[in-house]
Amino acid sequence: MEPGLYLLGSGINQLFDATDPDSLAMCHPAWEKDIKSFSPWSLTEADANSNAGPLRIWCSGTASAESSILVCGRCASTMDCVRQLTDICGLSPWDCLMAAEQQKGRGQMERAWISPPGNLYVSWYWPELESIAGARPGWQAMASLLAGDLVASALESFGVDIRIKWPNDLLADDHKVCGILVESRGGRLVVGIGVNLASAPPRERLTDQFALPAASLSDLGFDITPLELFLRLAQAGRKRLEHQISTLAPEEFVMQLQKRLAWLGRQVTIRRGTKEAVLGQLRGISADGGLIVRISGKTNVLYTGSILPKENIDT
Repeated sequence: MEPGLYLLGSGINQLFDATDPDSLAMCHPAWEKDIKSFSPWSLTEADANSNAGPLRIWCSGTASAESSILVCGRCASTMDCVRQLTDICGLSPWDCLMAAEQQKGRGQMERAWISPPGNLYVSWYWPELESIAGARPGWQAMASLLAGDLVASALESFGVDIRIKWPNDLLADDHKVCGILVESRGGRLVVGIGVNLASAPPRERLTDQFALPAASLSDLGFDITPLELFLRLAQAGRKRLEHQISTLAPEEFVMQLQKRLAWLGRQVTIRRGTKEAVLGQLRGISADGGLIVRISGKTNVLYTGSILPKENIDT
């Protein structure tokens, strides 16, 4: 598809629901603001490799985009849908799918991601990182940290003070406001991003009790809409990522990233297994993206696990 901002006016059974400017505006005030900001909307058709024939799409007449940004109504998971849409619509690297809400959104370890309207739910199709001009070996393992850096930079442009909770969460005021999930299948790298813009799940609805409380950016005094955030992320983030990969070695990137690392130098609670929790000092990020911690006088590098402030040792 040509670059642009599109609402998917045709649904595909068991994949996603159709939407249009009026219904999207009615689902939440944040989307109502976005629909007004990027109007007028014109109805057209796009070729699709689907038994249903061409897709009806609503195209924004004012959005400036360097890739195809597709928006559907309700879907099961944008991660699953974007893979199928890549074949149906001929999506290219840097294209994406956003959803007004998800029924089966997921995070790390297949944990459910509660997904009501008003927040950002997007899956972004990236190129294989080491195919980018000038890339040195080792970048593919940095995909989650790169995505965290891009989203943090975008949110900071709105005035939000963001810290990265290794390996894939973003924090504001020690509350989780964003989760990132990276999956690579069949040579396709997809980055799923969920940002609590308008709402966040209460603590009692979190499936993992070893988890920080969540907050929405609205709770923290920031009025940011889904399209407003993602259009800034898509444009500035792509340039930032390509510049980093073409000019830095992975170990140089992680050294720069450490300024955003939550609880750097502090004692933290580390969970390495389902129930095991120990205290350690967070020392930084290794050259290959692992977390450097000091436990019982010994330096360790973690590649899986969870961390929290040390006060959570009894959680």
